[in-house]
Amino acid sequence: MNQESLTRRDMLLALAFASAAAAIAPHLSAADKPATPKGSTPLHIHPQQELRMGSEQIAILVYPEFTALDALGPHYALAGMMGASVRFVAKTLDLVPCEGSNKGGFCVKPHLTFADCPENLDLLLVPGGLTGTFAAIEDPATLKFLADRGAKAKMVGSVCTGSLVLGAAGLLKGRKATSHWQMLEVLKDCGATPVAERIVFDGKDRVTAAGVSAGIDLGLELVRRYRGDFYAKGMQLLGEYDPQPPFPGGGNPRTADKLAVDMLNTMHAPLVGKFKEVIAKALVK
Repeated sequence: MNQESLTRRDMLLALAFASAAAAIAPHLSAADKPATPKGSTPLHIHPQQELRMGSEQIAILVYPEFTALDALGPHYALAGMMGASVRFVAKTLDLVPCEGSNKGGFCVKPHLTFADCPENLDLLLVPGGLTGTFAAIEDPATLKFLADRGAKAKMVGSVCTGSLVLGAAGLLKGRKATSHWQMLEVLKDCGATPVAERIVFDGKDRVTAAGVSAGIDLGLELVRRYRGDFYAKGMQLLGEYDPQPPFPGGGNPRTADKLAVDMLNTMHAPLVGKFKEVIAKALVK
C-alpha cells in the first residue's frame, strides 16, 4: 500500500469519525459507557477523546518466508490510527518474500533496516511462519535486534509462531504467552508459560496472539488500548470484520472436527521437534 492510499484512508477515517462523533456525542449517557474489562488499561469514553491523534512508533519485523497475514492483519488496524507510524523492518531494504512466494505469493518492501529502526518503540511486533521462522530463530542478527529493541520497547508482541522467535530472543522468559495451537508447548522451552487463548497480555509490555487470523483481533485490541473503544469499533466496521466461517468452531482444536485435528497433528509433528531444536540452540549462544 503506497503513501497516497494511506493518506486517503486517513482522511476518510478523520472525516467519518469526526462526523459520527459530532452526531452521537449529544446522545451519550452514562448507560452508554462500555465497562472496562478487568485487568485492562482504562479506556476513554467520550468520542471526541477517542478520536484524538497519536504519534505511536510501531515496527513490524519481516523476514524471508514469514506468513503474510500474521503481519498484514494487525498492520491494517494499526495503520488506521491517525498519526501513528507503522513500518516494516528487516535486515536490509531488499524485498522480503512472504511464505509461498515461490508459488505466486508476493514480497514486502521494508521501510527500515535493523540499524535504522528507532531505539524506543511503542510496539515491536513479530509475525510467524514455518521454515522462514526456523531461519529467523537461527539468525544471530535477528535475535540480537529483537533482544535490543525489545528490551527498550514499551510493548513487544507476536502473532502465531512469532512468539517462538520472541522466546528465542529471551523476551518471554517468565511470561505468559500464546502461539499457534500446535506449538503452544514449545513455549515452555523458551521459559514461558503457555496459555491457550486467542490473545494473551502479560503485564503492560508483552502481548501474544494465537495462529494467523488472531493477528486481526490483536490489531483491533491494540487500537482499542491506544485510542479507545470508539476508534477500534470504527476500524472494525471500516474493515467489515464480521467473521462468518463455513465451519463454525472449526478454527479451534477444542471444537474442530477431530479428524482434521489429527491430520494436522500428524502432518506437523516434525515441525514441533524442529522448533524445539532451533530454540535450544539459540538459547545457548
